[in-house]
Amino acid sequence: MTNTENVQLTIPAVTEYEAVAITTIAHLAVRRGFSLKEVEDLRLIMAETTKLLTGLQRQGSTLQLNYNVSERQVHLDAFAKGSYSGPLAEKDITQFRTSVGALLDYFLIDNAKHWVSLTKDRLG
Repeated sequence: MTNTENVQLTIPAVTEYEAVAITTIAHLAVRRGFSLKEVEDLRLIMAETTKLLTGLQRQGSTLQLNYNVSERQVHLDAFAKGSYSGPLAEKDITQFRTSVGALLDYFLIDNAKHWVSLTKDRLG
């Protein structure tokens, strides 16, 4: 059975905290033996995820990030909590798909709930 680390992180939904989310996913992947290429992919994936979810930010909103990391994969559930003006912009969803869709083994975006679920399997 694979040992999985579960880490929950809540950060303000502003771009200034994007580096915290990126550093966290990279650190967890490095601890589990992911390659430098895979870690760089995860950094990009995290940046695009936070960019997508902070697009409708309002004062006092937060991002809830739930990381589940094993030797074989990284799974992330990310959602925005707080006051938002509507659904995620379609252009932002398209940008996410174009930028990182091919890097992911699975992803789902729930536009109405401001939620993203994604999985990146380890190569080899």
